[in-house]
Amino acid sequence: MKCSTPILALLIAPVAYAKVRGVTEIECGGQQWNIDQVQSASDESFDHIQAGTTVGKNDYPHKFNNREGFEFSKECTHPLYEFPIVTGGDYEGGPPKTDRVVIGSVKRDIAYFCGAVTHTGAVGNNFKECRDQGNKTRSRAEHRIMRRGVRLPSM
Repeated sequence: MKCSTPILALLIAPVAYAKVRGVTEIECGGQQWNIDQVQSASDESFDHIQAGTTVGKNDYPHKFNNREGFEFSKECTHPLYEFPIVTGGDYEGGPPKTDRVVIGSVKRDIAYFCGAVTHTGAVGNNFKECRDQGNKTRSRAEHRIMRRGVRLPSM
């Protein structure tokens, strides 16, 4: 059987893998983000952290201060970083719009998707949580915590 060069190239090409684990589809203030968009923004954030580079006037990715008191899953260790998610590719500067991915547990070659936040519907420069299908974020003021799509009972 004869093997063509393009197929052979695909077989020996390096395999791309997700650098940020735990990514899910999200909805931020009515804006739907599919898993590929969320993965891309999360991986781009991770790449900048690893390279020690930033983008845009606000130097993204930067540490997420969590002034609103969101509670992230135990897989997300500090420091946490926020990075804009935008339509049409990865954020490269300019006005960052309203939605951000948040990553944490940054190690040498991997990080973890903690969740997403949005300015849409929030007062001032605050954030509100985005809805996702995995690692949920909840305000510490709430008594229930979301983990892996299962609402745990209040204690």
